Amino acid sequence: MTILNDVRRAMFDARGPWYAKDHDGCGFYAIYIKSNCNLPAIEVPEDGLLYIGMTRRGFSHRDHFNPRSGHSGSCTFRRSLGVLLKEQLSLEARPRSRQSAGYHFRFDIRGEQALSEWMKGSLYLARVPFGENVELAERQLIRAFEPPLNLRGWPNPQSYLIERLRAKSASEARAFAKRTQKAA
Repeated sequence: MTILNDVRRAMFDARGPWYAKDHDGCGFYAIYIKSNCNLPAIEVPEDGLLYIGMTRRGFSHRDHFNPRSGHSGSCTFRRSLGVLLKEQLSLEARPRSRQSAGYHFRFDIRGEQALSEWMKGSLYLARVPFGENVELAERQLIRAFEPPLNLRGWPNPQSYLIERLRAKSASEARAFAKRTQKAA
């Protein structure tokens, strides 16, 4: 267990504010909430670890703070965070795209900007370049550290709440799409 404690400590020590960065290759990242911030309805570990993810193509491809698409539509972490902050930031769910139906959603433009600003002011990010088998490393870290916003990879007791809130936002996005189709 001491090796895992050392890894957790090293990730914690590597955290810092978000900044644009890239590298070619594999790596994993950890997202932490700052000690003076809170996240409604979720229990967070003492060190603030919220999420662990990985990339095979470079960190800019998995930038949740400033997503390449400009919205939360393909960012599981961002959508989960957004539904928890929906009231606080007055976020409104929209379809991910015109062709999108079902469970995928994003937030309106103003909401996406508010979410990005909240993230940049409230979260830390640790980026860790990693060689071969980054998928295995990510799975093992999730299982060992049980980050509350990782909905898969461990028996997360908070996943039911987050998935319920995400389903509610997806329903809101579908209703918005129906209203705009009728108006057109």
